[in-house]
Amino acid sequence: MQTPEEYEVSQRVGLLIQGLKHRRGMSKERICRHLDISTRTLDNYLSGASSFKLGTLLKFADLCRVRLADILDDTEELLKLNPDSFKDKGNILALLMSYVVSAVIFEPITCVLLFILVYLARKDTNSFLLISIFTVVLTLDAFLVFCLKIIVFPKVESFYIENILAYGVQLITSLMLLLSIKYKMTISLLLTRARVASVFEKNYVESPLYFLTGVLVLVDFLALMENFVRNMERLGVAEETAKTFWNLTFFFDNYSYLKAFPILLCISLLYIGFLARSTYAVSPQRV
Repeated sequence: MQTPEEYEVSQRVGLLIQGLKHRRGMSKERICRHLDISTRTLDNYLSGASSFKLGTLLKFADLCRVRLADILDDTEELLKLNPDSFKDKGNILALLMSYVVSAVIFEPITCVLLFILVYLARKDTNSFLLISIFTVVLTLDAFLVFCLKIIVFPKVESFYIENILAYGVQLITSLMLLLSIKYKMTISLLLTRARVASVFEKNYVESPLYFLTGVLVLVDFLALMENFVRNMERLGVAEETAKTFWNLTFFFDNYSYLKAFPILLCISLLYIGFLARSTYAVSPQRV
């Protein structure tokens, strides 16, 4: 049995586990694998049936990227992982927004919207090809992310490696999108064999789309660099120095939002561009 002080620490650990689930998507099984204990042992610790071992608490502190003293003394550092801190951000609204922009929900919705736009623009080759570029690349991105989550991540124990793979894939697909927009004319000529005159027409949403895609590339790159900086001890930097950057999690915490809004703006611009070209094509007939 645990002493009252030990039980208080166990309750604190339980809240932190909930925080890991909310903020990092970790399951209890994955946490137990990191701690080298069974789920039953963890349940016994959390219920107070047995006491946490010092080595287990040290591993858990490392998983949370905090010091053991933070867990024992309940310092402000724990608020970043405590799910109750959502109350300070609007609680239900923050949880709802984080759920909507999560890859599981957001990426399928994005793909559906793009396929709808492809269908609507099927008679306008210029808009059709531009929308198709986004559709192909973002669908590929969603497929790769799905493969990472289902096939690769369950076999990888390190969040450092997981983040490298995730951000790396996102960066590659964002670069593909950026280059595809830049060389849209060349791609269009190859696909149509220069037989469709409309591919030579100017689409006025290309410039803002190019800018927004550049923002996506920048976000992916900075998120990847942040992951390296946050884990500098793995790159040979002394742990005492690396600890200074353990709490550098801006892009990690806000990545979904930073990616979602530019993508939604891109989809909106694609629709606006399609409507503008449709209106322009119809207007001469009205005169």
